[in-house]
Amino acid sequence: MDFETMCYTHQRYTITTFQDEGEWWARARVTEKQAGGDRPVLGGPWKNRLAAKSAAEAFCGNRQA
Repeated sequence: MDFETMCYTHQRYTITTFQDEGEWWARARVTEKQAGGDRPVLGGPWKNRLAAKSAAEAFCGNRQA
């Protein structure tokens, strides 16, 4: 597994994007949860971090996280 990971807050969610063997993935959870509760963002893998980030933000915008 590659270790290129980025976590940030979007609305009331914490989004994590990460690269695994050249493919980008994303997870999201409600920020108030200290641990656990991460949900995979549907539709991955993506070709780059920007696409994973955009998908995660849309995922949270639809309140699926």
